[in-house]
Amino acid sequence: MSIASNTLSHLQAAGMAVHIAAEALQQELQSHSQALMEQMALQPFGVEADGAYQQMRQVARLAHEINSLEQQLSAIYQEASQVVAVDTPVLPALPSARRGRRIKPAVGGDSVQSRDIEDASVVEGKLAVPKVPRNVSKRPLAKSTNGATLPNADRLLRALQKILKGKVKPVGHAEMAQVSGLPRGSVGASIKKLLETEKLAIDDDGAFRLI
Repeated sequence: MSIASNTLSHLQAAGMAVHIAAEALQQELQSHSQALMEQMALQPFGVEADGAYQQMRQVARLAHEINSLEQQLSAIYQEASQVVAVDTPVLPALPSARRGRRIKPAVGGDSVQSRDIEDASVVEGKLAVPKVPRNVSKRPLAKSTNGATLPNADRLLRALQKILKGKVKPVGHAEMAQVSGLPRGSVGASIKKLLETEKLAIDDDGAFRLI
């Protein structure tokens, strides 16, 4: 049983939120460590130094716990991405080759096919087979106006502009990879890059929004 791409988007949004919270706690831990060092320099055996030390220990414990949570969410996301449902287009059925080659027999009992075989002449020689170049990429790389290949984050940004069209909605990694031409393994890193450069935002319900 597969997992809907919308569910995968919610897991991705949860992981991003926990990652941001982990970075915030890490900054808090650095601030408390600096405050403790300053307090120790002023009054190493005072009550204020003991209080600053206890606060730093609490923040350090919280930072350790949220780092563990981030690793667990990352493992859950990786496992879920392997069973996510991918929309497969339904192709029309091709006509049967045997059905198209059936020929009704003639009135005299001899089939048209047998007469064609008797009258046909054998032509010696080999058919020319067109050569197909190797190592041709299935997906063309997006290029900028000056012909240079765009970075993955910019390619994903262009794809999201086409998908969202100014709206705010959840988008699965499979759809992003299909529109942008990126491998699915590179979509997560490109999303993180767009979040860091403040070109993309993820709402609490997992919806993507361009900034």
